[in-house]
Amino acid sequence: MNQILDRSGPKQVRPGKNPADTIKIIKVYAILIMFFGMCFFAKGGYALVKNKAYVNSQKNVQKFVGPLIELYADQDELSINVSYDKAIESISYQWYRGIATPEEINEYEETRKEKSSSQQSDEDDDELQEESDEIVALGEEQVLKLSNENGKEIKKIGIPKGDTTIRIVVKAVDNNIAEYIQSYHTDVGIDKIPPKIRVTLQNTVLTVTATDETEISKLIYTIDGRETKEITDRIDKNTIKAEITLDKVESNNINISAVDKAQNTGTYNQEVELYVGKPQIDFDAEPDLSKIYVIASYPKGITKIEYEFNGEKFTEEYDDPENHKEVEIPLKTIEGYNRVDVKVYTEEEQVFAEDYGECDYNP
Repeated sequence: MNQILDRSGPKQVRPGKNPADTIKIIKVYAILIMFFGMCFFAKGGYALVKNKAYVNSQKNVQKFVGPLIELYADQDELSINVSYDKAIESISYQWYRGIATPEEINEYEETRKEKSSSQQSDEDDDELQEESDEIVALGEEQVLKLSNENGKEIKKIGIPKGDTTIRIVVKAVDNNIAEYIQSYHTDVGIDKIPPKIRVTLQNTVLTVTATDETEISKLIYTIDGRETKEITDRIDKNTIKAEITLDKVESNNINISAVDKAQNTGTYNQEVELYVGKPQIDFDAEPDLSKIYVIASYPKGITKIEYEFNGEKFTEEYDDPENHKEVEIPLKTIEGYNRVDVKVYTEEEQVFAEDYGECDYNP
């Protein structure tokens, strides 16, 4: 506007200012701007693609592919809701005394496995059970009965009174496993944990120990389907112990139940071959005593028989004890006094038997 309104006459142009040079400078600057702009666009595009790939990888890492476990507590009742796009194979849970983190539960279970696998005496086991650990398993792990095969299960269980922690493990048919650990506290919890039964055998005595975390009521047992017996005498309010003398040899079908004050029942039903006692040694002879027989028997089989007959020693060994549960050795007597000393061995190093027989043969 100043130039338009300036009426002072023509202006003098300063020397050295060529318009062509100005155009060249403008072109150089334009090219440089375009070059740097392309660089910025390329870098920005690469960063965008890289960021997108990172986000996608994060989504893949965080994607959960196992069964979904949801818990809803109401007073003394816990609802376990499981959902998955495939059928559920099993749902199991274990209660623990005390408030515990998942790391503490896993560490406790590892320690418990080590203790159960170690070869310790019954006394050592009792001492371990009496330790006042902050975390203690309440009863045995329970397996829930499944109601359908559509991948959805809703189960309700009782919450023990006091501070407790539950560990739930869900396995699907495609072998995907989900685990959930949660702690609870309730002052109105109902005892729904069955007693624990422990069975040990020493010689001919079967020792049964039933324990309950609240209060034990009675122990019921039957052996080989014979008369059912009930024991209510307690060592203390949490323990009942019974000693049962078994028949020598043969297998024993053991059925034991332990009931607590809340009528929860723990069971031990197992048909096992609890061979007790020593091998049996019998002697027989011909009516005229011209020949005598050594008869040895043991239900798990005999591995070796050593015998001395009239001062001469013999050994019979058997590589397949299963086929030598009863062995008969005939011996021809001599005129006059005859004596045989017998020792029978089994696969158990400390289980053997010794006996002798004698007779006078007078043809």
